[in-house]
Amino acid sequence: MADDKTKTAVIEGLDTVITEVKELVEAYGVTPTALSIATAIEMFIDIRNYPSSYTDAMKITDLGNHINKIAMAVVEIGQKEGMENETAHSENGYSLSFSERPLAYKTVVCIANVI
Repeated sequence: MADDKTKTAVIEGLDTVITEVKELVEAYGVTPTALSIATAIEMFIDIRNYPSSYTDAMKITDLGNHINKIAMAVVEIGQKEGMENETAHSENGYSLSFSERPLAYKTVVCIANVI
């Protein structure tokens, strides 16, 4: 029974994070896709590299503490969608290049794992 409550709390926490990210992105004037939000959250989790001692609830809390960065990553990811997520594009003498990781995550650091 406690596991069901924990799972429900984690799902509700993740839903809250997704809703807050979506609202921030929409306030910026962009309509986010579910895929861009999921991608931004997944990239954030990969960068943070949570230790195995972190519970799902701790991860959700950490995501909630970085809503603004995740929202900006969603905007950046959304801007790349029209270009089919290319890493570089050149046309009519104009060149664009994109980093693999959104610039919004430039200051996000990995959580240290202790062995």
